[in-house]
Amino acid sequence: MTTIQHANAATLAQRVRLFVYEHFLEHGVPPVVEQLVADFALTRDAALDVLGELAGSRSLALVKGTSRILMAWPFSAVATPFVVHVLGKTYFANCSWDAIAFHAMLGQDVRVDSFCHHCARPIVIELRGGHATLVDPPPTLVYLALRPTQWWEDIITTCSNTMVFFCSAEHRDASRLSAPADEAASITPELTQQLSVPLYANRLRLDYTRPGADELNAHFASLGLTGPYWRI
Repeated sequence: MTTIQHANAATLAQRVRLFVYEHFLEHGVPPVVEQLVADFALTRDAALDVLGELAGSRSLALVKGTSRILMAWPFSAVATPFVVHVLGKTYFANCSWDAIAFHAMLGQDVRVDSFCHHCARPIVIELRGGHATLVDPPPTLVYLALRPTQWWEDIITTCSNTMVFFCSAEHRDASRLSAPADEAASITPELTQQLSVPLYANRLRLDYTRPGADELNAHFASLGLTGPYWRI
């Protein structure tokens, strides 16, 4: 199938999803509903319906009670403590994991500027060639304070408040966010990059689909991430 035929065969939701991602990549912000109406020759109701479909398929998140796009992972429409520099541009990520996942999505050199969630110490992470080539301070952890099975109960709260950086295990343990070891995970930026690949590597493809539970469970296990926490 040619590229043109492939594009013609794509669903409206697929085309709008990719439009949202490409708009984020180019401008650092998401498109508004009126742009979807104009660019896709839709009625406003049809544009709202496709946004609802994309939110329902976990392709993006909307500001509650509105049609405004808040998240298209890893992009955030609002300022966060997770700042990403790549391709000469600066973006906000939704969380610590998303900040690192820009590298998996784009395959380009990435610099992440963030803070320790406990003490606000600056944290710098650089990624190149599929690896975290600089982590400063070196003990920095990506902390996931909720189990994967809980993330989608309220994904906005999950991303914004429970997936953070700590500059050390000691600062993690001193934080109010710290949870029992069987209910949370602490992983390195390097492992987070590897963890990101199946979820993020193809997000800029028209035919992107989220990996299913079996695929993700197998990927987690391949990285040594086993046990009740990592089963979805």
